[in-house]
Amino acid sequence: TRSRRSHWLKSLPIAASVALTVVLSVVFSSNSQAYGWAALIEAMGKQGVVQIDTDNEIRWLSLSDGVVGSRTSTSSQLLDIRQRVILDRDTGTTVIHRRTFSGNTGSVPSQNRLVLGFLLNNIFDEENSQRLAGVRVVNESWEEITSDGNDQIALQVTFETDSLEQIELEITLDPETQLPFSCELIDGDGGAKSLVLSYPSTTVSELKTQNFPAGLSIVEVNENGEPLIQVVTNEPPTPEVKVAINDHTANDTITPSQPPMFGAASDWKAVLPVTLPGDEIVKQTNVLLEKLWEKNKISPTGPASDEELLRRVYLDLVGRTPSVNEVRSYSGEKSANRYETLVDRLLKSPDHASHLATVWRTFLIPEGVDLTAFGGVQAFDQWLAERFASDDSYDEVTRSLLLAEGRLSRSGPLLFYSAVKLDPEQLASRTARVFLGMRLECAQCHDHPFEPWSQEDFWSFAAFFAQISRPQGTLENVSTLMRVRDVDHGEVMLPDTETVVMPKLLDGSGIPDDVQTTARRQQMAHWLTSVENPYFARATANRVWGQLFGKGIVDPIDDFGVQHEPKSPDLLDLLAGHFINTDFSLRELFRTVVLSRAYRLSSGAETNDEDRLDWFAQMNTKALTAEQVYDCITVATLLNTDSPNSPNSFNVTRVGNASRDAFIQQFRTPSGRMTEYQGGIPQALTLMNGGLIQGATGLSSSGLLKSLEAPFFTNKQRIEILYFATLSRQPQVSEWKLLDGYINDDASGAELQEGLADILWALLNSAEFTLNH
Repeated sequence: TRSRRSHWLKSLPIAASVALTVVLSVVFSSNSQAYGWAALIEAMGKQGVVQIDTDNEIRWLSLSDGVVGSRTSTSSQLLDIRQRVILDRDTGTTVIHRRTFSGNTGSVPSQNRLVLGFLLNNIFDEENSQRLAGVRVVNESWEEITSDGNDQIALQVTFETDSLEQIELEITLDPETQLPFSCELIDGDGGAKSLVLSYPSTTVSELKTQNFPAGLSIVEVNENGEPLIQVVTNEPPTPEVKVAINDHTANDTITPSQPPMFGAASDWKAVLPVTLPGDEIVKQTNVLLEKLWEKNKISPTGPASDEELLRRVYLDLVGRTPSVNEVRSYSGEKSANRYETLVDRLLKSPDHASHLATVWRTFLIPEGVDLTAFGGVQAFDQWLAERFASDDSYDEVTRSLLLAEGRLSRSGPLLFYSAVKLDPEQLASRTARVFLGMRLECAQCHDHPFEPWSQEDFWSFAAFFAQISRPQGTLENVSTLMRVRDVDHGEVMLPDTETVVMPKLLDGSGIPDDVQTTARRQQMAHWLTSVENPYFARATANRVWGQLFGKGIVDPIDDFGVQHEPKSPDLLDLLAGHFINTDFSLRELFRTVVLSRAYRLSSGAETNDEDRLDWFAQMNTKALTAEQVYDCITVATLLNTDSPNSPNSFNVTRVGNASRDAFIQQFRTPSGRMTEYQGGIPQALTLMNGGLIQGATGLSSSGLLKSLEAPFFTNKQRIEILYFATLSRQPQVSEWKLLDGYINDDASGAELQEGLADILWALLNSAEFTLNH
């Protein structure tokens, strides 16, 4: 007998992906266990390699790696979704043919199309696979069955393509893992084709090595399989390669072209959305990093202590150290997910929004520009903070900035234009660095010496900013009365020529039809923030990673290119794909990174190993910015803060704080790498004798020292509070020995107060206080 229970689910097509593959799946929820195509896809993505054996072929699929492979007695094929290439090799030969996979209208397969193509065995035939374009679930049902004494799930799924062709599958699932055992493809005539699926322990790397060994020559071919003149090898490039190809003989020397590289920005493809849950993205991030460490034979440091991690995440997310109450509150929390809860709270706090506004403003506004005439940076910071506090979609924030209009006296986002004097060249270079992660200005006067960008590329991008209302000629100064608005005239020319350069997108694509009639700035902003832009999401993910780790996956963070390849293209695309899928939520991007294992590693180690730092196997020590130093001092000493005694409402006054602005001007250091301390004598003197420190440690002005006058504190507790306030930890054993000789248990009155003030001064001037570790 066979017991059954049927459940019909309303189909709901949603754009999704697994491990950098576009996914079109069905998402549903229920209080009871439910089974469907989306759950099956997710289970296959987590499993690893899925294999199908037939009489004359073995084919396999790894959703997590975005790879499909096939092997017969005569040939092997492999489709790499991330690289968008198909490899083909005849058995027994030493040449691999490689061609670009264009997919449907230039895109890569959706996950439905990828899996169905794998099952139908037409994934390598692009023309035949087009019948699956736009494939989506239109109906599905499942029932519990018992077969040979084992509980199983029978899942029926109906798909429909753009051409209205319907495809039916009957799948048998494991009810616990939701992985399929077998599958029947039902054709239009009622016939069926049965397939058996298995899950070998073989890895993708092993399968690639078996079928496409390193050291073989790679011949680039076109879509018809005809060889191109460029030839590369599957080894590190050599000055020249000798290969018999077309009319050339083995003695002919062919200088190989540069093979497509992730770092060559002109070759990038659009990022694929990744629709895994946030916690799964964190797991995938950890897996990718662990693979990097294993590949590079690196042993990561141990996890950071609770106190170390607490201080770090406060500095990174809200720009300040935790208050004494916040330290104690976290230490007293015993729940297993207390760190995750803390991260979520910090990301929703006003301090996160205002800190992020300060950080982003330093990217957007050139250093050293005097903006006093335009009201300073306060209105700009306030505008950014309000957008970040609302968790506005980052693509929308970017468009609002780039398309801002009005008189420059209004400041706010218009400060971006005021700071560069409405100059098209500066607007283009600043926009490219901040939002695209590339130093395009290096091609302003001549073709880029190291990257594929030409001088014309730079000026064609600058042309998007040429039609903004501005006086003719070069502007030495701009007036607050000037207005930013789009006009229908204004061009840029190549330097020292009369050649007018028309606007052109950096990926070489044309202006979409629906925006061709709009102003140039709108055309540019539409493309720059679209999911089709191959740079925007990657550059933002890399910038967030760099802010948190002190160095980017691509480093420097704003210099993507051949010279600076990413440490892990897969990791960068995973984060960028998740960023897109969350509607460009910076908050979710920060959350993902700070929950990763790498972020939670210690910055300390018994031995020095630069490789650990380079590969994110040890946390970098970062110098605090001038803004962070001020904010940390105010929090530690209870200056200029709201609700200092509430662990959940501690907010720093940042906008409109004259004392803070004065300190920042005095303490600011030259720009440089976050992992290198740029301060010198002026900064040291400011901390030792400046007005802020005098007020923070003065017996009559320090809020912290005044609070320690309470009679119910012991001297040991008073010293602990000083350490909690400044370094977010208790004194170490060696420090207790030193402090016991300085302040004993019987000390009181003026002697005690002066001793506590001295300890506070020493802690505020310590290297540990001014570093984020």
